Amino acid sequence: MLTNRYSEEEIIQRLTKYRGASISQKELLFILICGFLGKENASKKVNQFFLQYTDLRQIKDLSDIELMEIVESEHDVQMFRALCEFAERLNKRPKLTLGKIYTSQEIGEEMSLELGLYLQEVLFVILLDTKNQIIAKKIIFQGTLDTATVHPREIFRFALQYAAARIIIVHNHPSGDTVPSKNDLQLTKRIEECGNMIGIGLLDHIIVGSSQYLSMREEKILS
Repeated sequence: MLTNRYSEEEIIQRLTKYRGASISQKELLFILICGFLGKENASKKVNQFFLQYTDLRQIKDLSDIELMEIVESEHDVQMFRALCEFAERLNKRPKLTLGKIYTSQEIGEEMSLELGLYLQEVLFVILLDTKNQIIAKKIIFQGTLDTATVHPREIFRFALQYAAARIIIVHNHPSGDTVPSKNDLQLTKRIEECGNMIGIGLLDHIIVGSSQYLSMREEKILS
């Protein structure tokens, strides 16, 4: 198996010229590990990490023992944790705020951050008033989501409780692939039909992965 090699100098040049967006997750991890282990070991560790994980953000959930496999000393584990916490605080951003209007893109991006790394599927329901302002939101289901396990009555009981005019449903694909499955399409149709019967419209069904989203409204699956 070929091992990817990384050039610290070339990555630094791109950072200097184009800033952080110019480097990949693997290159970012390489630069960080270089500071702990040097170039030779860093390449090896990056490749080992991405054989087991798909996203850099998963580092924050690793145990001390798992981090030790990356940086090799207890002191460096805690320094690495400090770096993760530093990054987390820099990236703090408000969650979906009650009383505000959001586009499907804004909701998709926010929910990708919030739900994208869940290891099991969850269904998140957002309730809207007549002006499309958010009035309530919560996770309704967890586990494998299909027409057998997701009961529209639970969704619309929540919607009726707040006298919602419309709803948006969001669920994640732990695989990261946001293409809707047959079950996803069947579920969307079922919820849309139930909503039409009681006068609560399904504004959108958004599927999120760890770094992307798909809006069924934007894709014209919902009209």
